[in-house]
Amino acid sequence: MYTHRTIDDVDPQEIEGIEPRLRAIGYELRPDEMRPSVWEYAAGESNNRHRQGEQEELYVVLSGSFEMEIEGERIDLAEGDVIVVEPDAWRRLTAREDSRLLVVGAPNVPDDGIVYEE
Repeated sequence: MYTHRTIDDVDPQEIEGIEPRLRAIGYELRPDEMRPSVWEYAAGESNNRHRQGEQEELYVVLSGSFEMEIEGERIDLAEGDVIVVEPDAWRRLTAREDSRLLVVGAPNVPDDGIVYEE
């Protein structure tokens, strides 16, 4: 019927080659239709420039602030900001300060990210 967790009760994971830490809330909650994650960034950290194969992504800034680059356009995001990015748009986030971000991808497709090879 439902699954409930507190973000801080989900252990953060270090992922090789990716600077921000991941709290895999989707793994804990097991939703069928979406893929939620909480990412924790230290000031100045960036994720890989990437796009998705199928997933549309919703980003919600839970704390801190980011600069987000989407297809070469730079967007400032602050706590409480929400943005949706279509699957084929290249994107990259850089934290301006220690920050936390909720990302929800749908449909729930594992390993859907495609990293930009520079």
